Amino acid sequence: MKENQYTKNGMIVFLIIVIIASAIVEGWSIKGGPIWLNLLLMWIPALSAMTANIIIIKNKNEKIGVKEFVNRLGIRGCKIYYIALGVLIPLIYLLIPYIIYWRIFPNRFAYNGVALPIVLKDVLPLLILGIFFNLITAIGEEIGWRGFLFPALLSEMNLKRTLLITSLFWACWHLPILIFGDYMSGAPVWYKIPAFILCVIPIGIIAGLVTYQSKSVWPATFLHAAHNNFDQAVFGVITGGDKKMFYVSETGFLTIICAWIIAAVLLKLFTMPQTNEKK
Repeated sequence: MKENQYTKNGMIVFLIIVIIASAIVEGWSIKGGPIWLNLLLMWIPALSAMTANIIIIKNKNEKIGVKEFVNRLGIRGCKIYYIALGVLIPLIYLLIPYIIYWRIFPNRFAYNGVALPIVLKDVLPLLILGIFFNLITAIGEEIGWRGFLFPALLSEMNLKRTLLITSLFWACWHLPILIFGDYMSGAPVWYKIPAFILCVIPIGIIAGLVTYQSKSVWPATFLHAAHNNFDQAVFGVITGGDKKMFYVSETGFLTIICAWIIAAVLLKLFTMPQTNEKK
């Protein structure tokens, strides 16, 4: 049996660094710190994972190369199918709610009455190119959440519990800027906290499942980057209305429903017992 590369002390170090460093950076950012703090914040999970791995390696007196160290952060190749899945899934659970919202409130859609070819000409380049721009920040989070925390917890508990705990921790990590900052503005705090958590948990489950299947952090990274790009830089920009945050984005009930359905379907498919029996 292969020795477990993670230790409880390593996980504790990771969590301590993430919590303390994030609290400092988030507090500074909320008080009006420079814009680059947002980039630093999203790289704290990765830096914490690197530090925890170094401590684990030293405690075990291991000697590993750069390639093995990078692999332990989940940075390894995978089938392009999983990358495509990581891009397609957020497009589904985000676009469907926005389309429903645009149908209900057509005047709140910036391209209402505009021919589809024109809409695609304007929007499609942003949908595609924006993903690669968002990879810069998404990889910083995903190295920590799905590259380190997910497999570390999986070495101690079953898959479903690991998916839930990782996703819940990821959701709660956002709460300071959600409560005290301007993140997801447009909805009252009493609503957006539970709504955000209910939305992010299934997204975290999906990210964990594609990581579990691909054995790489890249599909979750593309999912994270695509999600941020689609919602914050494209669909959210061309959508108006004071009440839109109750319907769409990361606090909308339509997004929550779609994300949970996809998470449930993927959980069923990816955990379905395999059989090699010939018929």
